[in-house]
Amino acid sequence: MAQRGPSSVRPENGQPTLTPPTFATYYENAVVTARTRNPSRRDEPKLPEGPLIGGDVAKHLHRLRDEIYENRRKTAEERSKRPSVADFYKGRHVLVTGGSGFLGRMLIEQLLRTCRDIGNIYIVLRAKKGESPERRLQALVSVQLFDRLRAEQPDALSKIIVLPGDITALGLGLSRQHQDLVRREVSVVYHVAASVRFDDPIQKAILTNVRSTREVVELARGMRIAALVHVSTAYTNMDQYDPVLEKVYPTEVDWRSAIRMAEEMSSADLWAMDCLGHKLRGFHVNTYTFTKAMAEKVIDDVAEELPVIIVRPSIVIPAYKDPIPGWIDNLNGMGGMWAAGGKGLIRVLYEPNPVIFNTVPADLAVKNTILASWVCGQNFSLSAEESVRRGANVVNATTPGDQRLGVTHKDMAFGVENLSNRIAFPGCVRDPKTVQAKNYVLYTMLHWYHHILFSIVLDTAARLTGRKPRLLMYQRNVMVGLQATEPFMKTFNFGMENQNYLQTIIHPKDEEAYSTLDFYGARASKETLMDWAYNCVRGVMVYTLKEEVKPENVDQIPKLKMLMKLYHGTIAALVAMAVYVMVG
Repeated sequence: MAQRGPSSVRPENGQPTLTPPTFATYYENAVVTARTRNPSRRDEPKLPEGPLIGGDVAKHLHRLRDEIYENRRKTAEERSKRPSVADFYKGRHVLVTGGSGFLGRMLIEQLLRTCRDIGNIYIVLRAKKGESPERRLQALVSVQLFDRLRAEQPDALSKIIVLPGDITALGLGLSRQHQDLVRREVSVVYHVAASVRFDDPIQKAILTNVRSTREVVELARGMRIAALVHVSTAYTNMDQYDPVLEKVYPTEVDWRSAIRMAEEMSSADLWAMDCLGHKLRGFHVNTYTFTKAMAEKVIDDVAEELPVIIVRPSIVIPAYKDPIPGWIDNLNGMGGMWAAGGKGLIRVLYEPNPVIFNTVPADLAVKNTILASWVCGQNFSLSAEESVRRGANVVNATTPGDQRLGVTHKDMAFGVENLSNRIAFPGCVRDPKTVQAKNYVLYTMLHWYHHILFSIVLDTAARLTGRKPRLLMYQRNVMVGLQATEPFMKTFNFGMENQNYLQTIIHPKDEEAYSTLDFYGARASKETLMDWAYNCVRGVMVYTLKEEVKPENVDQIPKLKMLMKLYHGTIAALVAMAVYVMVG
């Protein structure tokens, strides 16, 4: 392939070529002065009218699904001439960064289970909390996620090989021996690793999310690379609304300057950068989306040199069906919301306008990520647009948000409340119930009453009975999490042409393992929606919180409702008495 730009994206010998910049000079030089990235910004789209389940929603989704099925039928002979995913991976060795994370582990499991003849899967792992990378691997694969693989292919896990390293270090922290091994053996790379913390200092975020991407590219240059897949996020372009297209958008800060800043600036200037970071980030609300957007540009800049593709999942939720319905191992995003709502911690949410969160089950995101590597390895261009073809292919691993397949606050409340007769979290502080406040003044009043005052009362009771007060601390953590996600409380529409194309050209042998279209029936009826919600809530409870599903958990809900009525009545009586005394 023809090279674009310099032969290396890192200064030769790792030596800086310029004097260390100050905050002022960096800010002046790095930021595009005119900020012409998106001159015709569109307003946030209005939500379509109609019910959330059944009716026109199901018709729209089924029409989209049936069109893809029809195109598959027409092209079955042509599709069968290409190698399947399993054929493509036969004998190939794979490198995965971020293999210890939620998506990383699911990616490894899916590859091993569906591609029996795959070679070794090398994962970059660092020592953590006194545990060696090898010991960490044993813990990572001992979870229920790999039970199906262990039952079907007992020896498959032996293909996972640890490479001690650190993605924040130069060369990914790999030894020279392991770098040579990777260059010699590996032909497919998945760069999944990233810091997903929204409040990371800017230096840490750049080194973790941007420089690590550059280091992966540097490593791939020495390989017989067939596909380099970069897993990003659908929210790297939050100034776009209708829709966010499957292409790499320009960034306001050059990624090379950002890396140089993180490597060379003094601690005082880095402190100033953190304080004034919002000026640098522009429309980006946190360092996560800011650095992930720059990481996409790293990949885009080598698109004419290396076979690269970018996959952008939206808000990842528990698995729909593979390998376990409801699998999730963290409380990020919706998992934390379901847990907090189910435990009774969240009672009131501020939502001035209805918002659809574009969510994608983890297994759907993983399947589209693997299909992206498959199509990249066969040198397909997913776009007919010339300007996009010259850059990196992009796949939005999202769901049709404009057709209301996403999740709303109403859905979360609907799911947790209506499931309380089937499944309930142990240790609830009150019955699960959530209301949305459209007025901020009303929300503030309800927040103080339902969250702050309630927590103070229960913590006071805990102190009086000799127990440790915890509820106010939990409420603080929940509120911090809600504030961090508040900028994402908008309805985004994402272009899905490339994802739909992947699902259209899929090999007939791969339809069972890699088709994602059956998820489009999740909102066909109240029953299917409730089954989906049940698996999500159960997954958070069983796999993340390590709690058991017991009938007695459900039996406690009516008692909690009675206690809450008593609580509200007591508070009302105390307020009435106070008013009487003051007026009296």
